[in-house]
Amino acid sequence: MAERVQFNLERMVPALMDLINRGLFTKEEVKKIVEKRKSFESRISRRIPQKIDYLRYIEYEMSLDSLRKLRKARLAGENAKTISESDYAGNKRIFELFKRATNKFKGDVRLWIQYIDFAKKVKANNILSGIFVQAIQFHPTKATLWILAASWEYETNANIGAARGKYILMQRALRINPENKLLWHEYFRLELLYVEKIKIRRRILGIDEKSIEKEEAMEVDEEKTEDDGNVIRLPTITGEMVQDWNNESKERKTVDTLEKSSANALKEGINPILRGLLAKIVYNNAIQAIPNDLEFRAGFVNIYRIFTDVEEGCKHVFDTIMRDMATSPKARAYLAERHLFETTVDNTQTGSEKAEESEESKYISVSDPRFVTAIRACVADFEVAVEELTSPEMWMLYVEFLTNWKETVSEENLKLYLTKLLQKTFKACQKKGLVSEKVYEIWIKQLQSENNNLQAQEVAKKAVKAFPQNANLWTYRIDLAQVEGGKDESQQALYKKALEKNPASYTMWSSYNDWIMRQWELKTFSTEETNQIYTDAGFTITQLLPSVTLSTNDRNKIKDLIMSSHVKWASRASGIEGARATYKSIIKNMYPTFAFFKTCLAIEEEESKEHDTSSEAEQLYDMATRMDGDKEDIYLSYIAYLRSQKKFDKANHIYKKAIKEVPDREKFDVLCSV
Repeated sequence: MAERVQFNLERMVPALMDLINRGLFTKEEVKKIVEKRKSFESRISRRIPQKIDYLRYIEYEMSLDSLRKLRKARLAGENAKTISESDYAGNKRIFELFKRATNKFKGDVRLWIQYIDFAKKVKANNILSGIFVQAIQFHPTKATLWILAASWEYETNANIGAARGKYILMQRALRINPENKLLWHEYFRLELLYVEKIKIRRRILGIDEKSIEKEEAMEVDEEKTEDDGNVIRLPTITGEMVQDWNNESKERKTVDTLEKSSANALKEGINPILRGLLAKIVYNNAIQAIPNDLEFRAGFVNIYRIFTDVEEGCKHVFDTIMRDMATSPKARAYLAERHLFETTVDNTQTGSEKAEESEESKYISVSDPRFVTAIRACVADFEVAVEELTSPEMWMLYVEFLTNWKETVSEENLKLYLTKLLQKTFKACQKKGLVSEKVYEIWIKQLQSENNNLQAQEVAKKAVKAFPQNANLWTYRIDLAQVEGGKDESQQALYKKALEKNPASYTMWSSYNDWIMRQWELKTFSTEETNQIYTDAGFTITQLLPSVTLSTNDRNKIKDLIMSSHVKWASRASGIEGARATYKSIIKNMYPTFAFFKTCLAIEEEESKEHDTSSEAEQLYDMATRMDGDKEDIYLSYIAYLRSQKKFDKANHIYKKAIKEVPDREKFDVLCSV
C-alpha cells in the first residue's frame, strides 16, 4: 500500500512544480498539499476503503483547483495567458479519482451521477461519452442513466448524428426495460421536442403554414389596394405565356411537378413527421408494452400539453383510452374531465417552465368564458358513463367531480347549477340502489352545508342501515340525532348500537369518549353517572374485542384511549385519590397496557410537585413489570426513574431482575447506559 501511495504522489510532482514556478502557490503551501494528498491516498488505498474518503478527496481537489483559478486570474502579463500542465492537472486528477471510486463502488448509482455531473460541468464531452457507456453497462435497468445519456446526446451535440444516437439509446433502454414508464415518457418527450425545434426554426424562417397564409393574405390586400403611384405592379400572366408553357418539353413539366410535390411534402399539414407521427408510434408501442394503465396514458397527455399543436395527438390518446378501458370507471371519469383540460402554452418558456405552467393550469380557469361550455360537456360525458357503467364507483366519481367544482366556483348561477345537478344525481343514484359509503358521506355533508339538517338526518339513517360497519356514517347520524324537529333515538342509545356494530373501530370509540367528556362538562351526567359509563365502557372493550389476554395493536389503542381518559377524568373530577382508586380498579380487572401505566405515572408525577408520591410510582412500576410481553420499555423507564430519585441500590436490583427477563441483554445494556 505504501508503494502505491508513493507512486501516486510522485506522479503529482511536475504539476506541483509548475504551480511554484508560476507563482500560484508557495513551497510551504505545496508541502501542505502533498501532506493532505498523502493522507487521502492512504485512506483510499486501504484494503476496505470507504466511499466517503473518495468523496472528501474529490471535494478537496475541486476546492484546490478553484483556488488555483482564482489566483491565476489575478496574475498580470503573459504569465496569466500561458497554458501549462497545472491548468489541466486538477481536472485530470478529479477524473482519475472518480474513476477509481466507481471501480470500487460500481453499484452506487448516485456516485455515477456525481461523476456525470462533474464531466458536464467541465464540458468534457469526449470523456462523458465513455462514462455513460460504463454506467449503463453496470446499471442497464436504471432509467435515470439512460435518460441522462439520451438528453445529453440530444441537447449537447445538436446534430443529426447525435439525434440518431439519442433514439438508439432510448430504443436500447426500452428493449432492456420494456415496462419502465419513465423511459417511455422520456422517449415520447424527446420525439416531441425534436419536432418542436423544427417548427420553431420554420417559424423563424417564415416558412411555416401560418406565416405563409399571412403573407398570402397580405398579397391579396395589396392587389385590392388602389394604384396611388407608389405601388409597383408585377406583370400579369397573359394567354400567350400559358400557351408557351404548354409547349414546353415533358421533361421540364416533370421537373416542375417534382419541385411542387417536394414543396408540398414540407408543409406541416401534410408532412406526417411534423404532425407528430413518430410520437404517436412511440405511444402505440408504449401502451402495448404497458396496457390498461390509465395513469401511464394520462402522463402522455401531460407531456403533450408542454408543446404546441397537439390537439390531434391528445385526441389519439383519449380515443385509445376509450377503446381499451371503456369499462373502467376511473378511465371514463378521466375522459369526461378532459374537456376542462387547458392546452394553451407559452412558447417563450423553456421545457421545464412549460411543464410547471402546464401543471399549475391543468384546468381552464373558472373565469374563462370557455369554462361553462367545457363543464357542460363534462357533465354530458358523465351522464353517459353512469348510464353505461352501472357501478357505485362510477356514480361516486361523478359526485366527487360535481362537489369539487361546486366548492371551486364562486359565480352564483354556476354554483346553483352544480348544486341542483348534485341533488338530482344523489336521487338518481339512490333510485338505482348504487349509493356507496363515500357518496352517502358527501350527500350528508352537502345537505348540512345547505342547512337542510332534517333531510340529512333521514339520509344518515338510510346510510347506517345500508353500511352498519361504517363508523363515519354512524358519527354523522349521532351528530344529527338531536336536530330540532327530527325524530331519532337518543345519542347514548345510538352510540350503544354503533359500538356493537363496530367494536374494533378507534374512530367510533374516540367519538364516544369525546361525547362522554362533553356531557359531563355540560353537567348532563353527574360524576357518579360518568364514572359508571367509563367503567362499563372499559368492561365492554375488554369483553367485545378479540383475545382478552392476547395483546393486539388495535385493541391496545382503544383500551389506552378509554382507560387513560377514565383516569384523567377521575383526576379532574375527584383529585389524586379518585385517580388512584380508578387506576387500581382498572389494573385489577381490565388488563391495561404499559401506555396506560404511563398515564398514571404522569398523574403521580404532577402530584409529586406538592407531595411525595414515590411509593405510589414505584408500586405502579412494580405492577407494570408483572405484565406479559416485551418488558424492555417498562424496565428502562423504571430504572431511569429510580436513578432520578437517587435510589441507586434499588435501580441495580431492578436491573438484575430485568436482564433475566428481557430477550436481548446486550441491547438492553446499551439502552441502559444511554
